[in-house]
Amino acid sequence: MEGKMVKVLVTGGASNSMAVKVMEKLTASGMKVVLADNREWDLDTNLNGMASYYKTDLDKRELTSIFTQEKIDIVLHLKHELITSNAMKDSFDQSEVNIATTINVLEACVEAKVKKVIFPSAISVYGNETEEAVEDNFLDPALFEGLSKKMEEKYVMHYHKLYSLPFTILRFADIYGIQTEGFIADNLEKAIDGQAPVIYGDGKQLRNFVYIDDAVDAILASLTKGDNEIINIASQSMYSLQEAAEMIGDSAGNLHPIFKDSQGELASSCSVSVAKAKEILGWKADISLREGLEKAMQQFRLKKHS
Repeated sequence: MEGKMVKVLVTGGASNSMAVKVMEKLTASGMKVVLADNREWDLDTNLNGMASYYKTDLDKRELTSIFTQEKIDIVLHLKHELITSNAMKDSFDQSEVNIATTINVLEACVEAKVKKVIFPSAISVYGNETEEAVEDNFLDPALFEGLSKKMEEKYVMHYHKLYSLPFTILRFADIYGIQTEGFIADNLEKAIDGQAPVIYGDGKQLRNFVYIDDAVDAILASLTKGDNEIINIASQSMYSLQEAAEMIGDSAGNLHPIFKDSQGELASSCSVSVAKAKEILGWKADISLREGLEKAMQQFRLKKHS
């Protein structure tokens, strides 16, 4: 790829902010960006002219045509439907969609001779690991989100084995920041409206949080490093949900969390090693949880008043 403009295709992304931030940094570094998604994007508001855009059902034939026509070098497969339910039927349907889309992307990569695919996974693939998890640990996910990611990882590695398709799999901790989903985003929304953060359960469950800008930096590093590697992307600190909620309350002006009965299973994240990320990608999380929450709070306020 030396001597030519690198073309990166991004498949949607469950989080607008992740896809947009990645594309902003890619274009700033001189790369050509193409976006393929099955939902409508406002080209002016969301993309600001930074990417070519294809609205597609993300089936193999359409993707192969796009990859070939655009002469794509690297595919960043951000498209993912977050599995929020642990009910068998709902989670199976969501997982089936994710796996089918990933297979379509991999098939198209092979057909179009794409040089690399980057797949964002999650540390939930480790399940209830009690020791610090390293990348070659046995995977025993406790929740369907982790199980879906585990299956998709297997397909990525299988296509490498069968077709020599280069890959990097990044196993992310809980990503937070503007427009992301989950515990922090929900409580930031409450806090900017003057409502107390809500904790379901006793708040003792531990989480590993990584700020969206740090997560994007890891993705960018993997464009040129980490071929055929699986790499944990996480901070080096664990926080309880209560600690995170208290920080959100402090950022909003002395709002004290309230506790409610748990609405289901609330597992802790496992502790993961980030030694490989430092060694191979030259990456570490630079933004602390408190600093990241302050940044996210400011962004949520700007979004609300824009």
